Amino acid sequence: MKRTLALLFALVMVLTLFACTAQEATEATEAAEEATEEVVEATEEPVEEPAATEEPAEEATVEEPAATAGVQRIIVWNNAVEGLTASEQPRGTDDMRSAYSIQEVYDKCGIQGSDDVDVQVIGSDGYVGEEPLSDILQKYLTLEGDNAPVVVGEAQDPDWAVWEVAYLNFGTDAIMTSYVEKISVADMFAALGMVEADSYDFICTDEYTFNVAAEDIGDCYVSWIEDRVDAEVPGIGDYTLYSILYIQPGA
Repeated sequence: MKRTLALLFALVMVLTLFACTAQEATEATEAAEEATEEVVEATEEPVEEPAATEEPAEEATVEEPAATAGVQRIIVWNNAVEGLTASEQPRGTDDMRSAYSIQEVYDKCGIQGSDDVDVQVIGSDGYVGEEPLSDILQKYLTLEGDNAPVVVGEAQDPDWAVWEVAYLNFGTDAIMTSYVEKISVADMFAALGMVEADSYDFICTDEYTFNVAAEDIGDCYVSWIEDRVDAEVPGIGDYTLYSILYIQPGA
């Protein structure tokens, strides 16, 4: 009996000791877990990443269309004055010339000049004089007499003049005078800075239009033919366009 009680007491002691050890182990484990959670929480604090430095966006470059520079239409003075009335205008004190108003031709042909850009008066020798638009429109151009074509009129100082005027260049429009028997269209283009095009329209006073390829311009002329100022061009029956009025880039 005593032996049995001793065994039971020993078993109770072992179980008590085991329970205490298990509780201590559990408490230790819970403490370790709490410490781990604190570490994790501390570690999980959001770390602000440095803001990414954005490269400045390049401003879009808008390319402006290049301005079209140069003459876009040549007007043949000899035929532009058709239907207009000449008047006697002074070329000095005792010299009167039959001449046509530059203003009337300007209006008739719808020339587009500018008060901000001087008109170039170009001689057959290449000399260039410049005058404000408002001044040149008060004057007249004669095809008669010494040094003609020459600008005349009361508004023209006879001591200043471009002799043998070949061109009046208003900017996009230019007037040419047929002062000799034959003038190369290619030379006209070069002298005036005609705009480049694949082809050019030759327009007569009756509005008949003939198109000439750019590569054939070297074979074209403005010529006096039977008291008319015509255009000689390749590709047409007798090579002649009667009473040529305009030359401009093809439509």
